[in-house]
Amino acid sequence: MSYNETFGGNVVPSVLVSLRTAILLAGDASGGGILESLPDPMRPTLFEVGFVIVLLAVLYFFLKSALFRPLMRVMDDREAEILAGAQAKLDASKAIEARQADYAEKLKELRTQAFERRKALASAASDEKTKLIDKARQEAAAVRKDATEKLAAQREAAKSELIAQVDALAESMAHHLLSQA
Repeated sequence: MSYNETFGGNVVPSVLVSLRTAILLAGDASGGGILESLPDPMRPTLFEVGFVIVLLAVLYFFLKSALFRPLMRVMDDREAEILAGAQAKLDASKAIEARQADYAEKLKELRTQAFERRKALASAASDEKTKLIDKARQEAAAVRKDATEKLAAQREAAKSELIAQVDALAESMAHHLLSQA
């Protein structure tokens, strides 16, 4: 808000009217004004009162142009900078919130991908384990079958060898018993 908006620019005329009214209305009960109630050496003349009023008006306009306007301009600039800073802070806050939301979304996606990847790896490991177990079972069955066949062949070989030995022993005993008799 600028200086003219604050005071409306009508300060000097209203001050003059107020001063004139106060001078005319103030006074003692005998009907004289303030000027008539003052002792003679202190009583100003109309020229002196006008001169003081003109000096006050000149001082007012000088202060208005030399001090108040630059001061109000500095205050307006500062207020604009404060508002710009607040807007920049709001924009930065919105940007940070957007980045955080984006980060949270990306993190959620990455966690989902990691979960899916872990699930796929676990499934692949389980499938591999099942394949290895099946392969080991097949190899064990093949080894067992080979061992069973070898055992059967060895049993047959041992049986035929045992029968041949029993026959040879029986014949040898029969010869030995016949030769003694």
